[in-house]
This record gives sequence, structure tokens and C-alpha cells, in this order.
Amino acid sequence: MKDYGHIAEGVPSFAISLYKEYRSHGIGTELMKAMLAELKSRGYEKASLAVQKANYAVNMYRKTGFFVVDENDEEYIMVCELTDK
Repeated sequence: MKDYGHIAEGVPSFAISLYKEYRSHGIGTELMKAMLAELKSRGYEKASLAVQKANYAVNMYRKTGFFVVDENDEEYIMVCELTDK
């Protein structure tokens, strides 16, 4: 998507959301890991997203390898490197 979290051509930007009753059960983390593995298997080197600073999911994104590359007053832009180092 070419949203606020889109950082460059060839770098997929995405968003996930879970219904409230499914949160805090590890589902989002597993979904994120699967999505990142799929992107890596397709040859992508990184992925990006935008997230509200107050969103509880910021910690999950960090745990799955995302780091902040830019921000404004309300949101972070985060990137996950998909290449092996």
C-alpha cells in the first residue's frame, strides 16, 4: 500500500488488525511472523508500516524485528530488515 508507512518502491507496506476479543493471545505475533516469512520467501529485503505511537502493537512490532526509522507527533514509521546478516 502506498500509505504513510510506505518508504520506497519495492518495499511492501502493510497493516494488520485483529478483533478485540482475539488480541493478547499471540495471534497477531504469529500472523506477523508468517507475513514476514512470506515476504522474505518472495525475495523482499524489507517491509514497512506506520503505527500510532499509543497503539499496544508497537511492542509486538519491535519483538518481530521492526525498528523506528521516522516519526511524527502521532505515528512511527517502522521497518523490518528481511535479509540474513
